Amino acid sequence: MSTIETTGKTIEDAVRSGLVRLGRMKEEVDIEVLEEPKSGFFGFGSKPAKVRITEKEGVPSVPTLESQPAETEPAAAPSAEPVADAAKEVSPQVETAEAETDDDFTAEEAAAKAKAFLQEVLKNMGIDVVIEKMIKSDKVLLHLHGKNLGILIGKHGQTLDALQYLTNLTTNQGETTRHFIMLDVENYRHRREETLKQLAIRLANRVKKNGDRVVLEPMNGYERKIIHVTLQDDPQVRTESEGQDPYRHVVIYYQE
Repeated sequence: MSTIETTGKTIEDAVRSGLVRLGRMKEEVDIEVLEEPKSGFFGFGSKPAKVRITEKEGVPSVPTLESQPAETEPAAAPSAEPVADAAKEVSPQVETAEAETDDDFTAEEAAAKAKAFLQEVLKNMGIDVVIEKMIKSDKVLLHLHGKNLGILIGKHGQTLDALQYLTNLTTNQGETTRHFIMLDVENYRHRREETLKQLAIRLANRVKKNGDRVVLEPMNGYERKIIHVTLQDDPQVRTESEGQDPYRHVVIYYQE
């Protein structure tokens, strides 16, 4: 059960930001308003809304952009004798039924549902796209190809992230098994990843040269993770995520 605090211009913005980070729907969390937004005077003294979002107990886990697969030790193999006994007690029909129940919503079905949603939304926007799917162990990746798709990316991928959130919300609604859907437009995420890796290395070199810290611009969890992973093996620097969404950012520190 995870708890995070997020901020936004409005309470709705703060809640939406937190749901994106957790990969949750609104009914799967408890929301506590910590601070109401203040407009200030001519922009001075303004304060964002701040909320605390806590996952409800019992909701199924779902991978998010910020999650990393945990390394687990392989389970000990059962002895041959209990396995033989179990095989006698459970018929093939029962085993098949249990397998179908455990995986009642497959990644292929999730991809098809997500594609249908995207095609309907983009059709209503007057945008023609070709959607290419790729099933991976931890996510379903949908590549969008077409002309003039920059409008779907937005500044630093904000529009793409919002569309991705809505796609996950619709795809997993009412399903017991949940799948993480990642969207990419004309390989934007790959290009952005390469840019961020180069940026991280360049700024880390500056930190090592000057012995000072560098504060990066606000990024989403997926992009912050790229910075962390790129520099995790450099013994002369360390990275920390600081601040609250949507202003959460990475800071690169020098360490001897």
